[in-house]
Amino acid sequence: MAEYLLKGWKMLSKACKSCNSPLFEYKGEIRCVVCDETMKPAAVPEEEDVRPIPSQPDRTYEEAPEAHIAERQLALEIEQTLVYLCERIRTEPHAGDCLVLVKALREGVEALSSVTGRSGGRYPR
Repeated sequence: MAEYLLKGWKMLSKACKSCNSPLFEYKGEIRCVVCDETMKPAAVPEEEDVRPIPSQPDRTYEEAPEAHIAERQLALEIEQTLVYLCERIRTEPHAGDCLVLVKALREGVEALSSVTGRSGGRYPR
């Protein structure tokens, strides 16, 4: 199949009736590359006309108050976790473990900024 694509054939969304493989088209010729069967253009059903759905006026949706409360609670939990991680980093004697904690802190800051919508600043990795 790849050979036909490289030669300029176009893969169609229609399938061969014999082997159910995708049909290919090139210069008006429609062919199943698996069966090596040439289809007549009339034998291949045309795709149905697709009519766009009429657009409706833009609607604005308000978030439920519970969503804002949940976001604030989540932000508070993340902030508390960040404080805890900072305390652990200060007292961690092993450099490798400290690095793991710093990476967790960085991920937590990114999570907090995505929840609150504020930029927490991105530090190079």
